[in-house]
Amino acid sequence: MTQTPLIALIDGPLAAGTPGLARRVDLCAVHPKAAESPAALHASCMTAAIRVNAPDARILGLSVFAGHLTTSLATVAEALHKAAGSEAEIVHCSFGHGQASPLMAEAVAAVLAAGKLLVASAPARGAPVFPAGCAGVLPVQGDARCSSSQWSLLNLPGAQYGASPGAPGAPVRGASLAAAHFTGLLARACLNGGVEKMLQNPSFTGRERIGTEGPRAA
Repeated sequence: MTQTPLIALIDGPLAAGTPGLARRVDLCAVHPKAAESPAALHASCMTAAIRVNAPDARILGLSVFAGHLTTSLATVAEALHKAAGSEAEIVHCSFGHGQASPLMAEAVAAVLAAGKLLVASAPARGAPVFPAGCAGVLPVQGDARCSSSQWSLLNLPGAQYGASPGAPGAPVRGASLAAAHFTGLLARACLNGGVEKMLQNPSFTGRERIGTEGPRAA
């Protein structure tokens, strides 16, 4: 591979001038002022965090949040299917649905069957969320031990991996940002020795134990 892989970001609407944006597909009605919305802010923060570790990353923006960070399960499933049929090699989901669903499971299975990596944020506390809880997904939660260029092998029931939950000046923190940092590391690994090699070399192993549990998902 000669260039950083295309990443399908399932999130809010990205502005046309977002660095690395290859294309945006709106899967829900986008408000005229969507660029000023919490959803747009969240999406731009995820893109920035991905590009910390993969500065040349190309982003396929699949918009499922019109303004607020809420959407339907059917819209998420549609986005996952579009990602499965795209040229993206990594699919990123910094959100979670509270209940397991056959619709979600089938869409996740389509992504994995297409040979893509699927990264999703997982909360540090509480019940599992989906797609992070689906088999084959790479679930990531915040781990305060990690810098933005590090990741941890947690092997927890709800989250196998950990990554930095924050960034200087970032208005979004927690598992959402951690998952984005991890996605950037995967993208970089595709260029430098491969993902399998990366996943054999965590910066930390085991649960975070530095006074408090990891931060909640954003």
